[in-house]
Amino acid sequence: MNCKQKCSWFQTVFLTPGDSLTVRFDRQQFLETIRFTGRGAYANTYLTRAQRQFDYAAPGTYPEEQFKSLPPTEYRQRVDARLQQQLDTLAAYHARQPLPEALLHSRRQVLAVRHATSLLRYVTVQKIKTQREPQLPADYYDFLTQLPLREYYLPNVAMSLYDPLAHFLVGYREARLLPPGGQLATVPGTAERLYAQATADFGDTPARDYVMSMLLSSELSSHATTSLAAVQAILPTFRARTRDSLSVREVQAALRANTPLQPGNLAPEFRLTSAEGKAVALKDLRGKVVYIDFWYSSCKPCLAEAPAAQELKKKFLGQDVVFLYISIDQGPALWHRTIAKYALDSPNSVHLQDPEGWLAARPFHVSGYPSYWIIGRDGRIRQGAAPRPSAGPTTVAALEQALAK
Repeated sequence: MNCKQKCSWFQTVFLTPGDSLTVRFDRQQFLETIRFTGRGAYANTYLTRAQRQFDYAAPGTYPEEQFKSLPPTEYRQRVDARLQQQLDTLAAYHARQPLPEALLHSRRQVLAVRHATSLLRYVTVQKIKTQREPQLPADYYDFLTQLPLREYYLPNVAMSLYDPLAHFLVGYREARLLPPGGQLATVPGTAERLYAQATADFGDTPARDYVMSMLLSSELSSHATTSLAAVQAILPTFRARTRDSLSVREVQAALRANTPLQPGNLAPEFRLTSAEGKAVALKDLRGKVVYIDFWYSSCKPCLAEAPAAQELKKKFLGQDVVFLYISIDQGPALWHRTIAKYALDSPNSVHLQDPEGWLAARPFHVSGYPSYWIIGRDGRIRQGAAPRPSAGPTTVAALEQALAK
């Protein structure tokens, strides 16, 4: 059971043949009030309380953020202690009343994968913070050898492990395979380096093939206009070494989706509602350079660009440049308040709403916010991953070049 509209929590339920479970809860205070009765109630009471204690309410739910300033050895100690606390809680419940063996096995797997994910994410946080590979103890990655990585072929794992493993694989990709900048570059020997690392960890298995396919697919999706050359340089090795047909299809699909977003192609068309309640399509702006800003009201990095954006709009006032803000806010009230509070409106700006990003953000493969694009007078993509307003002269030059064309 879950709540998709106003919250981000969910509750896992464990059922075995013959269970007869009754669930009662208050929708407004779901995790605090959920109660189980009937056969199977004890196992699900454990799951609920463990989830409430460790997954949502407890400080340190994301230890890689809370303890990111710690050196790696001390961070590892904190995360190891947290895993032990979770295992002790599981053991205590089992001692009071035996839990099903299937539940014990599943929970130990899930906790081990989450523990590994936190250790991987710490590396990613350090790479982002320092823009270089962190100095780690020689045995830092030994936790990977304690996991059955060769069995971690995501399409075939049990549902209880699917979500934790999906997060683990993202963490693995970012910490173990990607450079500090977070994006593959066209550097000689990259394919050999990536395959050597992935094979050392996962073996020559479908799990490794899937990891590599997700790496390439994610690059094509997250960096739509800047990753194609790097991915194409790896493709010959990928095709030669991949035997898993699903992994091949994933990359083929990502390549097909990526092609329309390359510079020179017509930008994906959309029609959205403006802050004034009018329908506005991208094609309505033909003849002008369009600087698209994908954002939302609670995005701090988005709002941090507001002062620089004001100066940028003043510089191009009266010229054929439209500053097109596309918000993925779900409701209009907060959207309008934020536009006013941060003085985002101007004579040369247009504000559109794309609730949850389905009509515009998704076709542009927006995976992080803010995201900027420059569209030429002819409606064709000039630059994806365009410079932010705060880039100053770089952004001005990009817009002036688009105007000149």
